[in-house]
Amino acid sequence: MSTSATDIITYIGVPLAVLGVVPILYTSFRVLWTQRLIRSILQQHPLSDSAVTRVSLMGGIVEVELPRCTITPLDRELDSSYWKLNEFQVPLKGGSWSIFHWNRLVTGKVLYRCQYKEELTLPQADIEFEELVAFLLDRGAVPDPHGWHMLKTAGLWTPPGTPLLRPPRGKPGVVLTVVSPDDSDGVLSLHVKWKSQWDLRNSTSLPPFWMRLNQPRAEEMRDESTSIDESVTKLKSDILDDDRDKTLSRQSTAVLDMTEELESESSSEKPLLTAIDNAKILATKSVSDSVRFKVDHDQVKRVFFEDDNIMTGEHRDLSQIDDESFGLWFACVACALSQDADGRLWNFAIPSHITSFTRQKSIPCGLMVVLDLLSEDKVPPWASPPPEFGETAIEFQQRAQQEVLDRRMESTMPPAQAAEARNIRMMRDNQRFHTNHMKRIQGQQEYQQRRLIEAIQSPRLDNKVIAEASLDYLRDKKIVPGDYTLLQTAQAILYLTILDGSQAKVDVVESVWRDAESASDVVDGE
Repeated sequence: MSTSATDIITYIGVPLAVLGVVPILYTSFRVLWTQRLIRSILQQHPLSDSAVTRVSLMGGIVEVELPRCTITPLDRELDSSYWKLNEFQVPLKGGSWSIFHWNRLVTGKVLYRCQYKEELTLPQADIEFEELVAFLLDRGAVPDPHGWHMLKTAGLWTPPGTPLLRPPRGKPGVVLTVVSPDDSDGVLSLHVKWKSQWDLRNSTSLPPFWMRLNQPRAEEMRDESTSIDESVTKLKSDILDDDRDKTLSRQSTAVLDMTEELESESSSEKPLLTAIDNAKILATKSVSDSVRFKVDHDQVKRVFFEDDNIMTGEHRDLSQIDDESFGLWFACVACALSQDADGRLWNFAIPSHITSFTRQKSIPCGLMVVLDLLSEDKVPPWASPPPEFGETAIEFQQRAQQEVLDRRMESTMPPAQAAEARNIRMMRDNQRFHTNHMKRIQGQQEYQQRRLIEAIQSPRLDNKVIAEASLDYLRDKKIVPGDYTLLQTAQAILYLTILDGSQAKVDVVESVWRDAESASDVVDGE
């Protein structure tokens, strides 16, 4: 049987033609399927209304137009979504910002071309870096010191993968990470990650860059006064029940005296806390148990009073304190205390010259002894021995022999001449006593001056020793309660400076001492 051209075309040409169309059909089917998957992904999240998809059947390309947004945080006080995670988070590259709720403003469109759904990318959202960091800090994130050092050093060239913020309370993971700038040249690209178990704060927590300082021992003093009142009432009621129709017996009078003594002791103890209560009466009219403040341009200008962590509407202006260094030192102390507090002053760094001054040994041990803060046996030897102002044994023997000789000579003289010699001897003794007394006074003054100079030039003690000795002194003098720690004492002093501006002048002494210490270093160097 012969094969014609028609048969060849029918049995060979048609299948070849069909095979040639199959890739086109496959490409068309694949791109339509990819478009459907992309639309399905977009419909699962609130992006389908603003997204536009187009396909190229011959080219196998899916074009997706997605909105580019500028975002800002919600109101932390009025919008509860501020503290919630977004249920419709977009699990796409560049869409980590969608894990939170934001105020969104569409600023443009971005066109993406992709062949597979895995290539789909969400446009990065624009946000002010300070607002983003403040928002994450408010959620509880903690800065990573190494990451911030790298960012400060390299800027936009910070290596991708550098962590800037970490989860709260030392939990593993990373909150904010530097990523490669895919479509954001000249702008820092970041990746955000958050888990629900990291949410430890709410609207009642302090905003970032704010610090709360509770009134020292407010609750304990209230409980103590309540217990004292109850004990006094109970004792008095017992006495009245026993001697309702009788005059007070000696025993009941003693009990009343004991209760009055108890009340007087409770009011006389803790002078630092009493000073705080007295100063608060003059500083504010409303009931308050804490204050909040923030650092603005390295200064704390206003302090707001609170009651049960709610602002009372009253504030105290610290900018009126006539002292240039007070604002800086107040901010430094507050920053140091905020390390263990609810809110931290992340926007303030203690200046290097203050940090170096507080770390180095600056207080001589001799001054601690002169001020009666430490005893001689607790510091290294530093002072010369005191001079001996009394008579030596030889001088005493010579004076005694001379006195015996004078008395013998007086006994051989006539009465008138003996009386005159005796008067001369007594005048000579008085003059010698006066001269020796003046020498002792002058020698004591010279010794005290020399001792003070030696105290200033004595070896310097470690700051921890100085702090513990000062705290022991305050405890012994009952200026602070016996169970107070260094942290509690510093908080109490800081709280008192807020209420009483005159107490803020104490830091002038520190400035003078720092200048004197610097001058001493120069002299030692010479």
